[in-house]
Amino acid sequence: MRSTLYYIVRQVFGQKQRNKLKTLKYKFDKKYKSLRKRLYGSFNAEQLKAHLETTLPTDYDILMVHCSHHDMIPLFGGSLSELLQVFIDLCGDQRTLVMPAFFLGDRKYHYDTLRFFQDKNKFEVTRVPSQMGMLSEIFRRYPNVKLSAHPTHRISVLGPQADELIANHENCRTGCGQGSPFDKMAAMKTVVIGSGIRYYECMTQTHSPEDILIETGEYPTKFTLNEVTIDLIMPNGTSLDHVLTLPDKKPFQRKIHPFLRRMLTKEEMKEWSFHGVPFFYAHANRVQQVLIDAAHKGKSVYFR
Repeated sequence: MRSTLYYIVRQVFGQKQRNKLKTLKYKFDKKYKSLRKRLYGSFNAEQLKAHLETTLPTDYDILMVHCSHHDMIPLFGGSLSELLQVFIDLCGDQRTLVMPAFFLGDRKYHYDTLRFFQDKNKFEVTRVPSQMGMLSEIFRRYPNVKLSAHPTHRISVLGPQADELIANHENCRTGCGQGSPFDKMAAMKTVVIGSGIRYYECMTQTHSPEDILIETGEYPTKFTLNEVTIDLIMPNGTSLDHVLTLPDKKPFQRKIHPFLRRMLTKEEMKEWSFHGVPFFYAHANRVQQVLIDAAHKGKSVYFR
């Protein structure tokens, strides 16, 4: 039911209208927060960490986190810094923590990425804030975190595999395609987790198979490819002419759910609720493989 409503809203309303709906939802959540706590109880950072330690698979080297802190409160009673520490502690010194630090334009351009970069054809990797929520922005600024150099699909990374993941992102044709961090994560032992958010609302890993096959012309749905050259200011201060390729997906509606859910076992992608807060995890390699296999069979997640 929720996924159906999610897709209807995306189909009927533009970004500006959807932002207004989000504001109304925030006001509703705030008004009835005491009722939600009575219904579901609450939990703190220590309890969340203990829960995830027993719920997540243990055989992974990279943890890719998507998080909506707003949709966790008031059920999660900890601070943003405490929430971040949960994920840092889960990784420790031996694993690598990754979060999105994407930038997709701004309100003035109604988050039309192509229009934004055609007008403002400059991107400073270390200075532009993340648009993926407050937790992702706090992590972007966290000590020793490294950033990949990409104007739209930049990631923040902390851990032993950081350099490998971010290397050459600035030379990738698309944000999630061949050689991107998402392509690399699919080749590594990566678990993607959603905290306070559902997989069909956020999992960028599902875009990697699309971008890879769009680049080679093998994806079943054919998109117009728009290109814009951007002055990309690297973390070391040097400037690079980056050709950003953006497939025009506006004529289509994307429905990853239940498409992906039907192709993965409950062990490969698990969805659950903890004190009323939605969570999921998925293995990046399986997400990548089943979507590539489906595309080679002529199956697409895009519809007119």
